[in-house]
Amino acid sequence: MAAGTDHIAFSYAELGVLLHTFRRLKAAGIEPYWCINHGPNTSLYYKDPDGNRVELQVDNMPSALADAWMRSGEFAANPIGVIFDPEDLVARYEAGEPIETLTARPPLPTGMGPFDMLRF
Repeated sequence: MAAGTDHIAFSYAELGVLLHTFRRLKAAGIEPYWCINHGPNTSLYYKDPDGNRVELQVDNMPSALADAWMRSGEFAANPIGVIFDPEDLVARYEAGEPIETLTARPPLPTGMGPFDMLRF
């Protein structure tokens, strides 16, 4: 209920660079508080000591496809995304899993709805 900045986002060119950044920050003791595949992008959210939020993200699809996806029933059914374990994503990436499957948004966990995916 106040004016201000919600968060600042930085986009990476590819998933591997985002995951390398995750590993580098984790080694320095900096861990994300929210890791979510929104569908059009995969995001890692961090908070600084003052509570300012920073999103590090990579696009999962070209802008034209993202626009069509946002108008789809999939977005309407879950406008938030699906949380994920970044260590699991790193392991799958390092094992050579195709980028298309790594960035595809998984279904919601059984018994959970979109708003169960929120983290503050």
